[in-house]
Amino acid sequence: MPWTLSDGRPYTGDAWPLPDDATSHPRSAGCFTRFIREWVRERKKVSLLEGIRKCALIPAEILSASTPAMRAKGRLQAGADADIVAFDYETLSDRATFSAMNRPAEGVRHLVVSGQPLINDGVLDVAARPGRPVRRPVTGG
Repeated sequence: MPWTLSDGRPYTGDAWPLPDDATSHPRSAGCFTRFIREWVRERKKVSLLEGIRKCALIPAEILSASTPAMRAKGRLQAGADADIVAFDYETLSDRATFSAMNRPAEGVRHLVVSGQPLINDGVLDVAARPGRPVRRPVTGG
């Protein structure tokens, strides 16, 4: 989901936290945390293992047909290009709403991206810029 600024222009920057006037659908900031909170923890309709699979492996598998780099995503195994998140199951929750769409989720204790800590003990390093964008190959034509 693209982020839009209050003047209607698309937001193309990389600032984090996002600018206060950046808007999008609230699930842009809390899709997977909402799923884990609601369907795994609260409703108990999905196991934690299956919930993590739905949030990591399945999206990578869906995108792998059009974006080969996704074949190495979504799993922890030798040779995989995995980011690692450690969260507090009891406090993991989305906080974004339609009136505050860019609120980050809470309950993430640690996040390692490309081997570099991005969140440590629940504190986001706003200066860190690890990782690389995943791009679909450009086809001629």
